[in-house]
Amino acid sequence: MSHRQLLFSILVLVFSANFGRAQFISFGGGGVIARDLKDDTTASGAIIPVISFGPPPNLAVRGTDRADFSSGPIMTIDAGTGLLPFLTGGLHYSYARPDLALKRGDAFGSSAQVDLGAHTLTFDTRFRTPHYAGYRLFGQLGAGFTRFSLAVKEAVEVPFPGGAPDKTLSPVLTYGGGVERSISPLLHLKLEVRDYLTGVSDQLYRPRGASHRIAITAGIVIGR
Repeated sequence: MSHRQLLFSILVLVFSANFGRAQFISFGGGGVIARDLKDDTTASGAIIPVISFGPPPNLAVRGTDRADFSSGPIMTIDAGTGLLPFLTGGLHYSYARPDLALKRGDAFGSSAQVDLGAHTLTFDTRFRTPHYAGYRLFGQLGAGFTRFSLAVKEAVEVPFPGGAPDKTLSPVLTYGGGVERSISPLLHLKLEVRDYLTGVSDQLYRPRGASHRIAITAGIVIGR
């Protein structure tokens, strides 16, 4: 099942729930800032085994590994239904296209410039305060996965020892919050800050690790 089919199926499920409960759908856009990854725990010039998925393990000179993710635009869709007066559950989807500058700490100076397509799907729990003077605060916590699709623009030597993957799937934990401003009973404006704590596969970054992607978005909320 494709991401679009899965998203559509869950939206149908969410909105086929009891219509007596509060339901909403929101659309947003903004920018995302990613934290770069760097591994310099191994001293430059040290001789250590480098394990790849292709050829047998061999010895290489290791330096510093880096994975630099660019900032860029992001679009989001949220849909949910009320569980309690102050609690909702639902689905969050986002799409971003960051660039990745990858540098391997090997003897050859291997590096790559990569276009990434980041599709993120999480199941969220949202806590909301009552409205006060037309404003309402909210916070959310969720978990799911991010699928990275890769398009290598430039490669020097062997940046991907096992070959460049077409896509990778990574777990993600997301949390954040924001504020909503009511325009009418069923229409609201929102400002949100969200952190995507994403596991980075060793296919992209050999020591592995976790990247923080901070998204700041604004949008509209339709529903209650």
